[in-house]
Amino acid sequence: MSDLKRTPKRRVKKSSKRMWGMARLVLAVLFLIALIQQGYTLYSLHQEKQQLEQQLEDLKKENETLSEQKKLLEDNKHIESVAREELGLVKPGEVPYVR
Repeated sequence: MSDLKRTPKRRVKKSSKRMWGMARLVLAVLFLIALIQQGYTLYSLHQEKQQLEQQLEDLKKENETLSEQKKLLEDNKHIESVAREELGLVKPGEVPYVR
């Protein structure tokens, strides 16, 4: 057993410190990568939320316009006006006037 060489304690302490230092560095890098990934995910979700809110506003405006058109199409006076002006229709007994 006297042939076995022992590693000096200083060398063991230095390599151990280096290993712990490298491990902490790797953990810090992994944490930074995870943090950046979460930030990007949050940014993407925020962008998607804004797009969906804009789409919702556009659809609300379109729905309001369609509701107004529906009311006009249910109004007999409007229907008669369109029939007379755009289609040239007349009531029975009326004489059509062409401009």
